[in-house]
Amino acid sequence: MTVDYKIDENDFLTHQLFVASKSERIKRKRQRSKIMVPLIYIALGLLFLIQDKVTLTILFFIIGLLWYFVYPSWERRYYIKHYKGFIKENYKDRLGRTATLEFKNEYILAKDNGSESKVFTTELEEIYEIPTAIFVRLKGGQSLILPKDKITNFDKVKSRLKELADYLKINYNTDEKWEWK
Repeated sequence: MTVDYKIDENDFLTHQLFVASKSERIKRKRQRSKIMVPLIYIALGLLFLIQDKVTLTILFFIIGLLWYFVYPSWERRYYIKHYKGFIKENYKDRLGRTATLEFKNEYILAKDNGSESKVFTTELEEIYEIPTAIFVRLKGGQSLILPKDKITNFDKVKSRLKELADYLKINYNTDEKWEWK
Protein backbone atom coordinates (compact mmCIF):
# COMPACT_ATOMS: atom_id res chain seq x y z
CA MET A 1 0.00 0.00 0.00
CA THR A 2 1.30 3.45 -0.94
CA VAL A 3 0.33 6.73 0.73
CA ASP A 4 1.08 10.28 -0.51
CA TYR A 5 0.60 13.37 1.68
CA LYS A 6 2.09 16.70 2.71
CA ILE A 7 3.09 17.40 6.26
CA ASP A 8 2.95 20.88 7.78
CA GLU A 9 3.96 22.66 10.97
CA ASN A 10 0.73 21.74 12.80
CA ASP A 11 1.33 18.04 12.18
CA PHE A 12 4.83 18.27 13.68
CA LEU A 13 3.43 20.36 16.55
CA THR A 14 0.74 17.79 17.31
CA HIS A 15 3.37 15.06 17.34
CA GLN A 16 5.70 16.99 19.68
CA LEU A 17 2.85 17.80 22.08
CA PHE A 18 1.67 14.18 22.03
CA VAL A 19 5.16 12.90 22.84
CA ALA A 20 5.45 15.48 25.65
CA SER A 21 2.08 14.45 27.05
CA LYS A 22 3.26 10.83 27.26
CA SER A 23 6.67 11.60 28.78
CA GLU A 24 6.81 10.72 32.49
CA ARG A 25 9.58 13.30 33.06
CA ILE A 26 7.53 16.13 31.55
CA LYS A 27 4.38 15.02 33.39
CA ARG A 28 6.26 15.15 36.72
CA LYS A 29 7.80 18.52 35.90
CA ARG A 30 4.44 20.04 34.98
CA GLN A 31 2.75 18.65 38.09
CA ARG A 32 5.57 19.85 40.34
CA SER A 33 5.43 23.36 38.86
CA LYS A 34 1.68 23.50 39.29
CA ILE A 35 1.75 22.49 42.97
CA MET A 36 5.09 23.53 44.48
CA VAL A 37 4.96 27.26 43.71
CA PRO A 38 1.46 27.77 45.19
CA LEU A 39 2.53 25.80 48.27
CA ILE A 40 5.52 28.11 48.71
CA TYR A 41 3.27 31.19 48.43
CA ILE A 42 0.78 29.74 50.91
CA ALA A 43 3.61 28.83 53.32
CA LEU A 44 4.92 32.39 53.10
CA GLY A 45 1.37 33.64 53.62
CA LEU A 46 1.12 31.53 56.78
CA LEU A 47 4.44 32.95 57.94
CA PHE A 48 3.09 36.48 57.48
CA LEU A 49 -0.13 35.45 59.26
CA ILE A 50 1.91 34.41 62.29
CA GLN A 51 3.55 37.86 62.19
CA ASP A 52 0.09 39.54 62.04
CA LYS A 53 0.70 40.96 58.56
CA VAL A 54 -2.80 40.29 57.25
CA THR A 55 -2.42 42.25 54.00
CA LEU A 56 0.68 40.31 52.95
CA THR A 57 -0.99 37.06 54.04
CA ILE A 58 -4.01 37.73 51.81
CA LEU A 59 -1.75 38.82 48.94
CA PHE A 60 0.36 35.67 49.11
CA PHE A 61 -2.72 33.44 49.38
CA ILE A 62 -4.24 35.13 46.32
CA ILE A 63 -1.00 34.80 44.35
CA GLY A 64 -0.78 31.10 45.29
CA LEU A 65 -4.37 30.44 44.20
CA LEU A 66 -3.97 32.41 40.99
CA TRP A 67 -0.81 30.47 40.16
CA TYR A 68 -2.59 27.16 40.73
CA PHE A 69 -5.49 28.05 38.44
CA VAL A 70 -3.83 30.27 35.80
CA TYR A 71 -0.41 28.65 35.43
CA PRO A 72 -1.60 25.48 33.60
CA SER A 73 -3.16 27.60 30.86
CA TRP A 74 -0.01 29.70 30.50
CA GLU A 75 2.16 26.57 30.52
CA ARG A 76 0.14 24.97 27.70
CA ARG A 77 0.70 28.05 25.54
CA TYR A 78 4.39 28.10 26.52
CA TYR A 79 4.92 24.52 25.32
CA ILE A 80 3.15 25.29 22.05
CA LYS A 81 5.33 28.36 21.48
CA HIS A 82 8.47 26.43 22.42
CA TYR A 83 7.74 23.54 20.06
CA LYS A 84 6.76 25.87 17.21
CA GLY A 85 10.18 27.49 17.46
CA PHE A 86 11.83 24.07 17.61
CA ILE A 87 9.93 22.93 14.51
CA LYS A 88 10.77 26.07 12.53
CA GLU A 89 14.43 25.63 13.37
CA ASN A 90 14.78 21.88 12.91
CA TYR A 91 12.12 20.85 10.40
CA LYS A 92 11.94 23.87 8.09
CA ASP A 93 13.20 21.84 5.12
CA ARG A 94 10.58 19.13 5.61
CA LEU A 95 7.52 21.42 5.81
CA GLY A 96 5.17 21.34 2.83
CA ARG A 97 7.02 18.56 1.01
CA THR A 98 5.12 15.66 -0.46
CA ALA A 99 5.97 12.43 1.31
CA THR A 100 5.30 8.94 0.02
CA LEU A 101 5.15 5.91 2.29
CA GLU A 102 4.97 2.36 0.98
CA PHE A 103 3.98 -0.24 3.57
CA LYS A 104 5.20 -3.82 3.16
CA ASN A 105 5.32 -6.56 5.80
CA GLU A 106 9.14 -6.50 5.80
CA TYR A 107 9.81 -2.76 5.45
CA ILE A 108 8.40 0.74 5.07
CA LEU A 109 9.80 2.79 2.20
CA ALA A 110 9.68 6.55 2.82
CA LYS A 111 10.34 9.04 0.02
CA ASP A 112 10.23 12.79 -0.18
CA ASN A 113 11.78 15.38 -2.49
CA GLY A 114 15.14 13.86 -3.25
CA SER A 115 15.55 11.47 -0.36
CA GLU A 116 14.55 7.90 0.29
CA SER A 117 14.78 5.68 3.35
CA LYS A 118 13.90 2.11 4.08
CA VAL A 119 12.85 1.15 7.59
CA PHE A 120 12.56 -2.51 8.43
CA THR A 121 9.31 -3.26 10.20
CA THR A 122 11.26 -4.97 12.97
CA GLU A 123 12.21 -1.39 14.02
CA LEU A 124 8.57 -0.48 14.71
CA GLU A 125 7.85 -0.11 18.41
CA GLU A 126 4.17 0.80 18.49
CA ILE A 127 1.47 2.73 16.67
CA TYR A 128 -0.62 5.50 18.25
CA GLU A 129 -3.84 6.88 16.82
CA ILE A 130 -5.21 10.19 18.09
CA PRO A 131 -8.10 12.27 16.70
CA THR A 132 -5.98 14.06 14.09
CA ALA A 133 -3.12 11.69 13.25
CA ILE A 134 -1.45 8.32 13.50
CA PHE A 135 2.11 8.10 14.77
CA VAL A 136 4.19 5.05 13.85
CA ARG A 137 6.85 5.05 16.56
CA LEU A 138 10.24 3.53 15.75
CA LYS A 139 12.69 2.00 18.24
CA GLY A 140 15.20 4.84 17.78
CA GLY A 141 12.69 7.37 19.13
CA GLN A 142 11.64 8.70 15.74
CA SER A 143 8.12 8.54 14.37
CA LEU A 144 6.32 8.55 11.08
CA ILE A 145 3.52 11.13 11.22
CA LEU A 146 0.37 10.34 9.25
CA PRO A 147 -2.12 13.25 9.43
CA LYS A 148 -5.64 11.90 8.99
CA ASP A 149 -7.01 14.90 7.08
CA LYS A 150 -4.28 14.80 4.42
CA ILE A 151 -4.49 11.13 3.47
CA THR A 152 -6.98 9.92 0.93
CA ASN A 153 -8.47 6.49 1.67
CA PHE A 154 -7.53 6.89 5.30
CA ASP A 155 -9.66 3.92 6.36
CA LYS A 156 -7.59 1.62 4.15
CA VAL A 157 -4.36 3.03 5.62
CA LYS A 158 -5.69 2.52 9.14
CA SER A 159 -6.70 -1.07 8.47
CA ARG A 160 -3.29 -1.74 6.84
CA LEU A 161 -1.50 -0.36 9.91
CA LYS A 162 -3.65 -2.53 12.17
CA GLU A 163 -2.79 -5.58 10.05
CA LEU A 164 0.88 -4.64 10.24
CA ALA A 165 0.66 -4.24 14.04
CA ASP A 166 -0.96 -7.66 14.32
CA TYR A 167 1.64 -9.20 12.01
CA LEU A 168 4.50 -7.67 14.06
CA LYS A 169 2.75 -8.28 17.40
CA ILE A 170 3.13 -4.63 18.46
CA ASN A 171 0.58 -2.37 20.13
CA TYR A 172 -1.87 -0.33 18.10
CA ASN A 173 -3.08 2.24 20.64
CA THR A 174 -6.12 4.40 20.04
CA ASP A 175 -6.75 7.53 22.09
CA GLU A 176 -9.66 9.31 20.41
CA LYS A 177 -10.02 11.74 23.33
CA TRP A 178 -6.41 12.95 23.36
CA GLU A 179 -5.88 16.67 23.39
CA TRP A 180 -3.05 18.88 24.60
CA LYS A 181 -3.85 19.90 28.17
